[in-house]
Amino acid sequence: MDRPRRLIYTALAAALVFCWQSITVHANYGGNWTALYCTGTKFGVPATLASEHIYEFPNSYGYDGQMYHYVAHDPLIRNPDLTAHVDSPWLRYRRILLPGLAYLMAAGRSSWVDPAYRALILFFTAAGVYWTAACCQALGRSPAWGLLFLLLPAALVSMDRLVLDVVLTALAAAFAWHVRAPSWKLFAVLAAAALARETGFLLLAAYCGYLLLQRRPAHAALFSLAGLPALAWYVYVRAHTGPASFELNLIPFSAMWASWWHPLAYPAGMPFKWLATLGDRMALAGMLAAFALAVYWSCKRRLDPMALATLFFVAMGVILQKPDIWMHVYDYGRIYSPVLLFLGLLAFERRSWAAIVPMAMMLPRIGMQLWPQVMGVFRG
Repeated sequence: MDRPRRLIYTALAAALVFCWQSITVHANYGGNWTALYCTGTKFGVPATLASEHIYEFPNSYGYDGQMYHYVAHDPLIRNPDLTAHVDSPWLRYRRILLPGLAYLMAAGRSSWVDPAYRALILFFTAAGVYWTAACCQALGRSPAWGLLFLLLPAALVSMDRLVLDVVLTALAAAFAWHVRAPSWKLFAVLAAAALARETGFLLLAAYCGYLLLQRRPAHAALFSLAGLPALAWYVYVRAHTGPASFELNLIPFSAMWASWWHPLAYPAGMPFKWLATLGDRMALAGMLAAFALAVYWSCKRRLDPMALATLFFVAMGVILQKPDIWMHVYDYGRIYSPVLLFLGLLAFERRSWAAIVPMAMMLPRIGMQLWPQVMGVFRG
């Protein structure tokens, strides 16, 4: 009886996301679905994709979704025209799971790639709800709580701009579910997570680290093989792209501190820009609160794979500081959504509502970002 109930909420989640995307695309972008990639005119559009009539946002650099759109059309890095429009090919092409699956689903046909890409965003969003609902049921809660997955920044931003962070967050939910009874399914989840995003390796490191702490080195060695497909792919990408360049500051909290005291500067004529600045600071405070609470709860419970994964994500967030990541909740919120997910599951286990507070502090700023689209829908 448990699975049918989870499937109902899974289908509801997919329907909600698809309905919103359909409504905003037709009301705000003239029915052009490529607007969801958030392509900016400053990067331009590859001549190869001219037939798609890609929606371009004027005087904008766009957003990450446009890069993965190009990767999905050329996953093997064979088209120089497409590669030239990817800002950091060595980085973007490493995150091959979503773009690569879209290309495979489309059987290599360019006209089918975009529908396949959008379908996969829906699939992983719904899968995240399914696995979260399964975890909630295991903790004695209603599977309806799985719908909270839709409020994670990764899910909302991926819905809005077709970025791939919802994929890793869904796989983090799968990790939390399948780690209860490790099998080949957990191995597949870990392999997929590493291919989805380099931060997926943290899930693999957490589980192998847990096995080593349990003095099970043979099992740790076996599961470490889940990282080999991603490492092999990284070698391929490095051989077909230019040199890597990724600036990081290793001074803990430095970028967060800079973002707090020097928030984004909004245009002078922007109405209620003080409210946006307030939302930025409240969202950042929410993420820091999530880090602190996640560390506290993880250290208070028996050290298990989910607790280790939580600590690894928090350690990455605190130590690896990149200024532009910490300027807006649309960036750090989606990257560290696994922390919010694990924190929520820990909250269910502890019967505490405190975990809702950090996410609630981020939602107002995300809502402000979506508000122009909402108003466009009402005007339409």
